[in-house]
Amino acid sequence: MGLKVRDLFEIEILKNFKLIAGEKGLERPIKGTEILDFEFVQGAGFDRDKVFFGESLILSSLLFAKDNPGMITDALKRLHKMNISCFAYKPVFIKEFPPEAIEFANKNKFPILEFGGDEFFEDIIFAVQKEICKGSDMAEIEHQLQEILQRSMATKEIFRFMKRLNPDFKRYIRAVYLTGQNFTEEKVIKLVNRFSSEERLRKKASICKYGDGCFILLTQETEENSRFDALISDVFSVLGIDGADMHSGFSFILRTDRDFGKAICEAYWSCMVAELEDIERKYYEDMGIYRFIVPQINSPGIREYMEDYLAPLLEREDELLETARTYILLRGSLENTAEKLFCHKNTVRYRLAKIHEMIDPMSNDKEFFENLAIAIRIYMLVEKKEH
Repeated sequence: MGLKVRDLFEIEILKNFKLIAGEKGLERPIKGTEILDFEFVQGAGFDRDKVFFGESLILSSLLFAKDNPGMITDALKRLHKMNISCFAYKPVFIKEFPPEAIEFANKNKFPILEFGGDEFFEDIIFAVQKEICKGSDMAEIEHQLQEILQRSMATKEIFRFMKRLNPDFKRYIRAVYLTGQNFTEEKVIKLVNRFSSEERLRKKASICKYGDGCFILLTQETEENSRFDALISDVFSVLGIDGADMHSGFSFILRTDRDFGKAICEAYWSCMVAELEDIERKYYEDMGIYRFIVPQINSPGIREYMEDYLAPLLEREDELLETARTYILLRGSLENTAEKLFCHKNTVRYRLAKIHEMIDPMSNDKEFFENLAIAIRIYMLVEKKEH
């Protein structure tokens, strides 16, 4: 079950919120939290039809209507049209909610909540976001991450997803993907809960489960590498994660507004290569030829090339294919390949000669290694993608 309006009263920081209208809308879903203050002021220059997303909880001090309370009803109508689930206000600038606004909310089953304690908007946002990450919503987040990785999510939807994960993302982002520990749903929820209690960090990072791993999304106003390095060290410390016990992939430091999806893809595939190479950490900037392959990984053409080139090996699936994999992963070292496969160097040399004759007899040794390296790397990434 996803979070609904009625569940908001079970969250500690929201337990004293008072329902003043829209009681029949308590089953509406909550999938995000946003703030409204200046946006509906005439001439403010905001197009909130493009920024507010449906099924959200909207928080406001009613600043936009402090000189004209009549604007509140109009704002509710616009929010209702956007499929907003609930509106919560703090009576700072306006003490009494207009009767016509209450009438509209009741008629349209649009819940209106009032809160007046010492709650900060940002604390409410993170408390609600923590609940959204639980249960079936975690599965939904995982599904959306998969769409991003398959490059099938539209830019507008990526922006919407980003806002739901963390409405306070800064100018720059670096994504990190971790594997090597059992990142179950229960474990990730515990990590999210632990992290949410750290006020100094929760605006700078978000955590979400994907597959057998976990994404950590780091955000800063600066693109200084040292700041991001310090932040990930701090996050690992708070979460009790030892980076030496797992594989991790790091994206470039990118602009959040235009490259959020790109950061996700870079971190994920960097981690996949770290697994293949059996190393602790891989940065996308150090991916070499993989940087050419990864953006094309969903292309039928690149897979067709790999399958055609390796066809004789793929049909056998014996020690020749394993030799080719190991040889390429160990960067063409006969000695290291022999050691890894527990055989003599001459055995490796014999197998490679046989592979050369089977799949690429017209090439010289240099051309063969280059062609084999590309095809094997595509093969390994496709295998990772499908498993």
